Amino acid sequence: MTPGVGFASACTAGELEALVREVLAEAHAMLRTGGAEAVVTRQLAAPAHKGDSPVLLTAARDLELEPVFASAAALVKHDAALPTDSPRSRAAAGVGSVAEAAALEVAGDGARLLLPRRLSARASCAVAVRTGNGTDELLEEW
Repeated sequence: MTPGVGFASACTAGELEALVREVLAEAHAMLRTGGAEAVVTRQLAAPAHKGDSPVLLTAARDLELEPVFASAAALVKHDAALPTDSPRSRAAAGVGSVAEAAALEVAGDGARLLLPRRLSARASCAVAVRTGNGTDELLEEW
């Protein structure tokens, strides 16, 4: 399971961390309800243009997740599959949702959105999971 984030420059690390924790809790509950076992989360996906953000690096550290950055070109290749079309995200990164596109890109081939973006005041977070052969069966992430 891979959370992806987008956030405004006014966002704090605490706000970003709280949103990711909330969204991951929702994703884990959703998987448990569907009968899936626990899925390990190791990475936090973000757009490359946020790669030097202290907010992101602090939130990732506090969440004990490795920050992984998706290039602008990698984000755009997922645009047609995104359920969200935010004018702010489109203006900043050329995609309907930075969080959704980053989550899909970093989750890898066969990924699908488990949760479309959720919002706080200054951040967004979505969760992608990798599936096997286009089915709903989750692949173990090691």
